[in-house]
Amino acid sequence: MMDEYRIRNADEIPTPALVIYRKFIQENIRAIGRMLGGYERLRPHVKTHKMSRVARMEMDAGIRKFKCATPKEAAMLAAIGAADILISYHIVGPAIARVVGLRKTCPAVDLKVIADDMGALRALSDACVRADTTLGVQIDLNTGMSRTGCLPGEPALQMARVITDLPGLTFEGLHVYDGHAGNIDPEVRRRIAAESIQKAVETRRLIEGCGLKVNALVASGSPGFEVTAQVPEVDEVSPGTWIFWDVSYEEQMPGRFRWAALVLSRVISTPGPDRITLDAGSKAIAPDTQVPHFRALGIPENLEFVRRNEEHQALRIPEAMPRPAVGDLFYLVPRHACTTVNLWDEACVIDENGDFVETWPVDARGH
Repeated sequence: MMDEYRIRNADEIPTPALVIYRKFIQENIRAIGRMLGGYERLRPHVKTHKMSRVARMEMDAGIRKFKCATPKEAAMLAAIGAADILISYHIVGPAIARVVGLRKTCPAVDLKVIADDMGALRALSDACVRADTTLGVQIDLNTGMSRTGCLPGEPALQMARVITDLPGLTFEGLHVYDGHAGNIDPEVRRRIAAESIQKAVETRRLIEGCGLKVNALVASGSPGFEVTAQVPEVDEVSPGTWIFWDVSYEEQMPGRFRWAALVLSRVISTPGPDRITLDAGSKAIAPDTQVPHFRALGIPENLEFVRRNEEHQALRIPEAMPRPAVGDLFYLVPRHACTTVNLWDEACVIDENGDFVETWPVDARGH
């Protein structure tokens, strides 16, 4: 595997650096197309890559609908010609003006948001009326994760009726995120995803049985989309991490996709016979997962985490492993790709020959 990721001109890349592999991104796009029988039911979440150039690769492959988490991501998508954008985040406070402003400046974009609160819906309605525009709304359903969302069934039906009656808003359907389905046991993962989507399907049937049209049921992140894609009532699935993949998802679902985003790092110190320090600390690889937050390619698995600081990653090497020298390269696969990418202003692009050829901006990083 190491040979596939080795960068032929790595000496031209200052470290630490986010590196992305164009051929593996393309492989992942093709792989998800095969899994879904095309791209018609795919609404990929761009929060993983946050890059207009990656979104263009998706569009070039035939992907036409996108999901995002922030107004900044939505604006990035609109700027490159994406015609159908769902902001899968609750829009409150000053963010309302940003979203309504985007709707006004990009009238050709089919822009939608999610919501689970009557007060927030009325605030959205008031802002749209003042701006003389309309905004599509999908009800965010809580099907088990309990992070956000309206309860399925009757509460969702009542909310659908409110959205339908509010000026400036149109009821567009249902949104489900089943992040709670992530489990190392595939049977448990499939069971939780199936139970989650069944609640959404029953809610859809209830709403449509009362005469309201559900234009779309959008469901699932990377752990659950393979299950929900098999459900006829699900119009679109919206995974995000698949585009770059990471260590966490590879452990849950081995072999689905290829790692396409790594952090290139160098040894900057060897403070002891069994100790090395890399230049990739918490400002290079997101520390929001279990240590050591990455897998080092071509290195024994029993590499031991010692300490992480902002610019340093201290490691203990196994007894049988020769101690690397200062300047030696480490290829680190993040355990969590999404939060790692968000740390970077740009990514070094590696071409099909293994050469570093250009940099791409991480256009929508931050908020």
